[in-house]
Amino acid sequence: MSITPEALRGQFKISQLSQVFEATLHLCMEEGFPRHQLHYQPSPLIPDDREKRLVLPDAQVACIFGLTRFSSLNIPTADQAAFTRKPPYESLYLTLPVSEFGKANQRRIRFLQEAENLFLDLAERKDRVFVVSISHRRLVHGRVVVRHQPVALFNPSGKVIWLHPEALRFGLIDAEFPRSQKCRQLDRPAIHIRNQPEFKALDEEGLPVWYHEARQSLHEAGKDDLMAEALIGLQAQSLLQVSIEQEAEDQLRTVAQEFLTDFETYFGMGGLMPMPGILDPS
Repeated sequence: MSITPEALRGQFKISQLSQVFEATLHLCMEEGFPRHQLHYQPSPLIPDDREKRLVLPDAQVACIFGLTRFSSLNIPTADQAAFTRKPPYESLYLTLPVSEFGKANQRRIRFLQEAENLFLDLAERKDRVFVVSISHRRLVHGRVVVRHQPVALFNPSGKVIWLHPEALRFGLIDAEFPRSQKCRQLDRPAIHIRNQPEFKALDEEGLPVWYHEARQSLHEAGKDDLMAEALIGLQAQSLLQVSIEQEAEDQLRTVAQEFLTDFETYFGMGGLMPMPGILDPS
């Protein structure tokens, strides 16, 4: 039995930041190069005269598949950005930084390889899937393109077949990994917080009272927002390591910025705000 994007959004508490739509994947060739295979993203090179080599400071690896969409996107009607009415090229755009200080992160590479194999199978079989994504409009060589950075994939009956490990941490979705998915962790670096004097817990759980008050305010306002709760939780945990009396406001601001920067690392910068009607499937 088939399921609708709206039903998926409600059942799995999918964030309003995410798009949910039905689509098929297909291979992505660019000037004869298969972008659906793992490849390095364009990045500046730094010559190292001492080592006589080129240094890639921010190695990003991606696999990109073309995408044909069969259901509409959730587009804010207030957006009146002036773009051409020509339908944009849409793609499933999975990319990750895979090295830190010149050392490759093998977990991330294995995760990308596993995702590439699954997406390739789906494309070759022309299977329809439901895509949950953080979607971005870009202007590339004078043409609008839409990049859907995947959060999760579902089969037509509503079963999870792929899940981004960071989607859970950022509160984008409430779902379990499929049994077939082996790579479930990206081994992200921990957030380092300066000046960590001992903090006295204010409740039996070791969290400040304002944390519970903030969560309660969300529920009273009728907002069951997993991403907001994730940010509040991160702020609360960070304050366990610093003094509330000393620079608490600056600390909250710093943690919020770290949260946003980390989010953009996995799901891209900016948001999808195209003019209404442009992206409706024909």
